Amino acid sequence: MTEKSTDLFQDSKTGKLVEFIGKHDKDFAAVRDSGGAITYVSLERLIPYSAEKGRLTKISAPQIKPPEEEQAPKRVIPLDEFRLNMNAATAEQIQKRLPGVGYATAKRIVELRMSLSGERFSNLKQLENIPRVNWDQLISDDLIFID
Repeated sequence: MTEKSTDLFQDSKTGKLVEFIGKHDKDFAAVRDSGGAITYVSLERLIPYSAEKGRLTKISAPQIKPPEEEQAPKRVIPLDEFRLNMNAATAEQIQKRLPGVGYATAKRIVELRMSLSGERFSNLKQLENIPRVNWDQLISDDLIFID
């Protein structure tokens, strides 16, 4: 018995959860984020995601079958109750929600964010400029994202 395919993916560059809409060509897919914005991303950046299990293993390319009957839209992307948006979090929120991050480090994260163009992180790799934080672990535990 095969496992049911999912339309929910995580963008490995931003950490955002997105709904897979369809393939644009062999390398890109159309996706919808939690705000309803539709964008095109590389298929290589999409990692399958389950609301119950979290991040799943990488597959070659998402497949979608057309619905048999048109149905009312439903909420696909779960609310981010346990994940922290690094572009909106205060130093206090970062300190309280991320294990191993103290207040001084949290302040440095906010200062780094404010020094960037648009005062926003554009990808999760920018966080690696802050030392003494295991960013790979925080990303793999699905605790942070950027919006």
